Amino acid sequence: MQQTRKYLIWIAIVFALVFLSFYRDYFFRCINAMLMAWDYDMDYPMPTHLSFFEQLEYSTVNLKWFFTLFFAFLFYLTSHLAINYQFSNKNYNRITFYLFAGLTVLSALFIGIGFLTSALSERMYEFARFLMGLAQSPLVLMVLIPAFMLVEKEKQKA
Repeated sequence: MQQTRKYLIWIAIVFALVFLSFYRDYFFRCINAMLMAWDYDMDYPMPTHLSFFEQLEYSTVNLKWFFTLFFAFLFYLTSHLAINYQFSNKNYNRITFYLFAGLTVLSALFIGIGFLTSALSERMYEFARFLMGLAQSPLVLMVLIPAFMLVEKEKQKA
């Protein structure tokens, strides 16, 4: 019974990560399509549950960094729950937090450098997007779990 419960919880975690990944992609594609349509003075009908964006101003809708941070936070929460469930180790929870926070801070740093140096702005933006893309994906968790499992295995050897 305990093993079945563990499998069900892991299925729920994987489902949450897959859903979050696909919904994040869908959300940003819809927002970007609407903004592009507005750039070319065209209509773009948003899906019903996102139609309230059509009532907003261009500059308000273009606050995609807020949504980027929101989705990164949701991925952090899901990863934290998974790490905590699997290992129940406060140090692993801290590492998970610092990794997500580090990705976010580094991304903000590169955006800031891009604003200060116009020659590097495009490169800095691309790198910042890459880092935030990591924070908004299950990749961090897919690296952390095996890494922590190796640490646990080494602890057992000692």
